[in-house]
Amino acid sequence: MSHIFKSLTTQHSKAMAVLTIAAMNSNAFALGGLEKAQSAADDVKTGLFAVVGVVALIYMTYLGVMAFTEKKSWSDFGWGIVHVGAVGGSVQLGSWGWTLFTA
Repeated sequence: MSHIFKSLTTQHSKAMAVLTIAAMNSNAFALGGLEKAQSAADDVKTGLFAVVGVVALIYMTYLGVMAFTEKKSWSDFGWGIVHVGAVGGSVQLGSWGWTLFTA
């Protein structure tokens, strides 16, 4: 095994030196990648909040119309409120969990 490693290091010594210097240079990694990723994650989070909010509004409107026309009971409408609250809470819990890893 060591003779394979020695032959690779002798053949590619210049490339390994360049990669080592580039990896040790802190300016090579200071391109703002973390800030861009965090900005993209915030955009995704905002979009998910919007999608879940619109779906919840449509669902609550549907249940309200069905309860008003007596095709569903008002208790179904009440349970719909509970379900929407649970989904909203889980989205907020996920957002809070995300802040644990970014802080």
